[in-house]
Amino acid sequence: MSPTALLLALPLFALGQDGKGAQDTKVVKAPVPAAAQDADAKIIREQLPVYPLDTCPISGEKLGEGDMGEPINYVVNGRLVRLCCKGCVKKVKADPAAVIAKLDAAVIRTQKPIYPLDTCVISGEKLGEGDMGEPIDYVVNGRLVRLCCKGCVRKVKADPAAAIAKVDRALIESQRKTYPLKTCVISDEALEEGEIVDYLYGTHLVRFCCKGCKKDFLKDPAKYLAKIDAAKKGKK
Repeated sequence: MSPTALLLALPLFALGQDGKGAQDTKVVKAPVPAAAQDADAKIIREQLPVYPLDTCPISGEKLGEGDMGEPINYVVNGRLVRLCCKGCVKKVKADPAAVIAKLDAAVIRTQKPIYPLDTCVISGEKLGEGDMGEPIDYVVNGRLVRLCCKGCVRKVKADPAAAIAKVDRALIESQRKTYPLKTCVISDEALEEGEIVDYLYGTHLVRFCCKGCKKDFLKDPAKYLAKIDAAKKGKK
């Protein structure tokens, strides 16, 4: 459970006129350790670009619409969950596994169509061939990794960063072929071979003319991703 939402009931004791201890209870917010805040902020920052739902997994309400205001970014068991209101936090706490299962299903549904590899990231075996049966769709930190067998799941758990890095390299390579812009999405400068900076925002390739443009992109990613999507539609 994330300490962000933790409450502690602290008993306050007072001595009554009869000499017996009278107890009063006051509910106060527990201090949130800075390390826990930093850890949650890191998870939110890393998983937000690949978050698969635009609705609250509890209420089904559209996030950021109506009277609810901005979505609540809540971290549970190392996963980002976006909620429409504080009331839904209690329901996530009551059954986090069910919520994460819903997220995992959405991750598989949204990332599978653009998954760049037809081989297992661990064994290198061709997916869906031989005696292995159907590939295993495994979600780690909001990312889809496709594996040939259960044995490879253990190896991904042991070093998830290495598996995701391999998928990232393949995503960049596959999306370069269909990238719709010949200019930097930030500066509009021509993309010169040998100087192009390829950056993966979640599962989406963005190409910059220089490293400095990444900072401007991160100020408003949705704006620039929309520009890339518009260019893709214009090419069709």
